[in-house]
Amino acid sequence: MKTSAFLASYISLYEKGASTLDLVDLAKRQGFDSVEPFPVKDLATIEDAQKFAEYAAKKDLAVSCFSAAINLAVPDKRDAVATLKHYINMARAMGAPYFHHTIALKLETLRTGEDSFETLLPAIVSVIRELCDYASERGVTCVYEDQGMCFNGAERFARFLEAVDRKNIGVVADLGNIMFVDEKPEQFVGRFTSRIVHVHLKDYLWKSGRESHPGPGWYMTQQGNFLRDTVFGHGSVPFTTIFRLLKAAGYEGYYSCEYAAPEPPEKWIPVSMENVKRFYQEA
Repeated sequence: MKTSAFLASYISLYEKGASTLDLVDLAKRQGFDSVEPFPVKDLATIEDAQKFAEYAAKKDLAVSCFSAAINLAVPDKRDAVATLKHYINMARAMGAPYFHHTIALKLETLRTGEDSFETLLPAIVSVIRELCDYASERGVTCVYEDQGMCFNGAERFARFLEAVDRKNIGVVADLGNIMFVDEKPEQFVGRFTSRIVHVHLKDYLWKSGRESHPGPGWYMTQQGNFLRDTVFGHGSVPFTTIFRLLKAAGYEGYYSCEYAAPEPPEKWIPVSMENVKRFYQEA
């Protein structure tokens, strides 16, 4: 099992003043094989990307992917496209094989009159094609995950991939995001096994929407149920089933830890990874 630390997992440490290189050191101490960085103040330029790659290499850590959060569900996408092309160049500079970015960030129920998947798809597809072609010329593959309330769900995601119609595109299996549209992680993984090139590990506590709202820290799903980020193995994601599917498909890519639970990452990321490694062996 090849493991990766998505550095967004340490966001609470960034907020306390840790640098990106400090977190590379922490990822190494926690036993990861690679790192998945994202744009921050000290990782913003091509020069920063080159220095990051050199530092990671000294620690014997690969760069599994470069990820960025951006919202393409806006009328004028020119600034976003320019930013994403810069990030693709950064991915190339740090030797990352994949560049991953979000599409439409919204995690709340769509309100009356808001743009939906159907209305957003044509313009989004045009942008993604442009980015895939740009990345292909630079030896980078653009990868996308089941994410948000619009571009999520197995059927919608299949339509998205079919509409983009590019060879230089891959799938990130995010094991938690699919639950926001009340589908199961194993449904998504089973549907796209032949196209998955990267995996985001994640786990959620789940509560029925027939109960009262649990309070702060919980999200509401498309069908009114509730989710909360948690330690891997403490929630409802069936890791052993998913690993069995990926092993059967011959998946040999990285399993990247995207930890966002309220429990401190210094203590609970190692516990999370110990759990998933055990589930991987059971599979």
